[in-house]
Amino acid sequence: MSNYTRQALATAFALSLLAGGAVAQQGAGAGRMGPPDNTPFKTMDTDGNGRLSLAEVDAWAEGVFGAMDSNSDGKLTLEEYMAVRMGPGASGTGNAKRQAQMQTSKAGRFKTMDTDHDGMVSHDEFIAAAHARFNAAGGQKGGVGRKNWMKSQ
Repeated sequence: MSNYTRQALATAFALSLLAGGAVAQQGAGAGRMGPPDNTPFKTMDTDGNGRLSLAEVDAWAEGVFGAMDSNSDGKLTLEEYMAVRMGPGASGTGNAKRQAQMQTSKAGRFKTMDTDHDGMVSHDEFIAAAHARFNAAGGQKGGVGRKNWMKSQ
């Protein structure tokens, strides 16, 4: 998988899984549709039924973890996790103050995912965080629609 593909997957997932409602405030990024379709929800929804299953969330999380784990050691360091920039791409457009707030929030999410407090997020911790977000969105009741997925973030 190319570095560009890894970066694109990780960025898209970070936006959907980790950024939550802030995505809509930033506008559409490169290769994305405008609101309300400016999230990777449609990409995650591989069967196109308008709902995310746990299997779809797992598949997406696996791909993103692999993209973020730049040294393929099965763990994310804070540096690997923070290297995936949320929001507008490399062009540097966007609200710098909002980007700083998002990065601070992102660092906090890393700390929350690091349940064993070893300074790294293991594969299992990352997948557990994806499952927690799925459950928070009501996924245990047969899948998650876009609106509930975004609210759970």
